[in-house]
Amino acid sequence: MTSITQMPLKTDPDPELDALKDSAATQRALDYYLKPSVSQQLNDQKVFLLREGVSQEEAMVHASELLRCVIATAHGSSESLQGSHRDLVLGMVYFVELAKTCVDRVVDAQQLPAR
Repeated sequence: MTSITQMPLKTDPDPELDALKDSAATQRALDYYLKPSVSQQLNDQKVFLLREGVSQEEAMVHASELLRCVIATAHGSSESLQGSHRDLVLGMVYFVELAKTCVDRVVDAQQLPAR
């Protein structure tokens, strides 16, 4: 009885092609020819815009409040998680708290204008 399926051909790997597989030059060439170009118009369109005249202090205070909200949201969501998922969220909280500390330090260091 003969088999319906054929045995796959055994080919020897080409060391020159294997060397090119994961090289940075190969990746750049593929990116150049295969990635779609991004138009400048798409880069200029923003979802949110900061209103004109917002002081640096106001922007930093707002950023601090946004980070506080992220921390509260992450703490709330971590309560329902367990194991590595909970560890991941709490790790994120740690990094956001570091960022908030940096922003708060900048806000505290700014000189308030004399009135």
